[in-house]
Amino acid sequence: MEMPSSKAMLATALAKANTAVQLDNTHSYTFARKYYQESCVLLSQLVNRASNEADREKLRAIRQTYLHRIEQLGDLLEAES
Repeated sequence: MEMPSSKAMLATALAKANTAVQLDNTHSYTFARKYYQESCVLLSQLVNRASNEADREKLRAIRQTYLHRIEQLGDLLEAES
């Protein structure tokens, strides 16, 4: 099976993050968290693929933002249960 291009992976990661934000805004935290996590997996793969350090740093920063939100959502979900 052929590996998707970095450009396609980035588009998918950003689309998943966009879906996560929309779900987050409607308080669908469980599903938002899932989409943020899927986006982070792709971003991690992209960090490993990127040859340019500046690109790696940008990807890490985006991923870190999502990881922080995943943690916040986990706390919210725990508080709700």
